[in-house]
Amino acid sequence: MKMLSRRVENPLSTQKLAQELSSFLKKGDILGLRGNLGSGKTTFVQGLARGLKILNGYAVSSPTFAFIHEYACSEISLFHMDFYRLSQDLEAETLGLDLYLQGQGICAIEWFEKAQALLPKDFLELEFQGVSENTRDIHMIAHGPRSQKILSNFF
Repeated sequence: MKMLSRRVENPLSTQKLAQELSSFLKKGDILGLRGNLGSGKTTFVQGLARGLKILNGYAVSSPTFAFIHEYACSEISLFHMDFYRLSQDLEAETLGLDLYLQGQGICAIEWFEKAQALLPKDFLELEFQGVSENTRDIHMIAHGPRSQKILSNFF
């Protein structure tokens, strides 16, 4: 299992890191985002969408109450999910998660650990740890060959 870490000093550098990572992603890639409330997960997805060239008229916001937001980008769709309100895997199954995981776009899943048993074994985990009010350490952990390739190309 390959792991790399990067320290970001503010929300803008969190978004910039995500923009850089976006150029190494392709359809079917899954990002699992883990961290406390306010740790930068949605900010990261905003940068990811910008890097994927989100189309005009779309704005990234937390899908906590909708569970899934779909964003059209220039070449790849971005599926932004938030499982914070899920209490068990069975609830995630009712969302039609399997349809999103079939490789039609890139999935960025906040609080993925609440339904990890339903995810493919190969995904890139991003753990957000607060260091100070604005500073975060983002640990990127590859779970499988595709996610290892993403990290190897990224760094």
